[in-house]
Amino acid sequence: MLKKLSILAGILVVLILLFNYLIMPIYVKHSRTVIVPNVIGMNFMEAKKILEDAGLDVKQGDIRYDETKPIGLVIDQNPQNQQEVKSGRRVYLTITGGEQLVDVPKLTGRTLRDAKFALEQRSLQIGEIAKKFSHEFAEDVVISQVIQPGSKVKKSTKIDLIVSNGPLLGNIIVPNFVGRNIDEVKKTIIEKKLKLGKITYQQSDQPPGQILDQYPKKDKSAKEDTSVDLVVAKKKTITEKPVEESTNEIIQEEIPTKPKEPVKENKKTEDKEKKETEGQDKINKNNNDKPN
Repeated sequence: MLKKLSILAGILVVLILLFNYLIMPIYVKHSRTVIVPNVIGMNFMEAKKILEDAGLDVKQGDIRYDETKPIGLVIDQNPQNQQEVKSGRRVYLTITGGEQLVDVPKLTGRTLRDAKFALEQRSLQIGEIAKKFSHEFAEDVVISQVIQPGSKVKKSTKIDLIVSNGPLLGNIIVPNFVGRNIDEVKKTIIEKKLKLGKITYQQSDQPPGQILDQYPKKDKSAKEDTSVDLVVAKKKTITEKPVEESTNEIIQEEIPTKPKEPVKENKKTEDKEKKETEGQDKINKNNNDKPN
């Protein structure tokens, strides 16, 4: 019996201790109210300490990117300052994140055009492009990128790329002929152990004889005696406009010099008058022939 009473007494002591040191503090904490301090304009860590000292819980909220303000500055709080809330209430702080950073996309395996589009979507730019011969990657496909995918960078950052120049077909690198004179280019083609291919002349504003385009393109690899086709500028042909007849001459041709209809009417009038005259003469003759 005494043993049971001792056990019950021990349990009671434990319950009293729990009530005094655990339950009551929680109840008192949540039953009392506090005034939310104003922490706008403070550093996040400083604001967090002030709010926790006031008996409030703190959590970081949204991040607003603004390159004109330092990182980690509190620019908004919820609940607002001077509000009366229960102790232990959670306060959300909105802080600045400085200049917004963007993720670098994966560009390897994409065409140069697709890579440029992917970078522009993230306000990034293509930097320097290095060409490299490759049997694995097709021409104009990105082999590698200097800044690795997933890296955080500032907007407008330039991403340097290594792009495939197609497979290595030979040990000759085709020079850039565009902009050079045809006579000079012919000599270079022979010196490079290449062969002059088809020449197409095209009217252009460029000086006659200047190369406008070429195939294979510059920096491509080629074997000996590979034909190089050229597009060469020629002088534009000036076409003369036909001389138009004057408007006055056309009008003169359309308007007759003498009206036709009035001529017919005058002729009819003259015939009528002639007949009337002849009739009157006959009457006068008959009257003269009658005896008195």
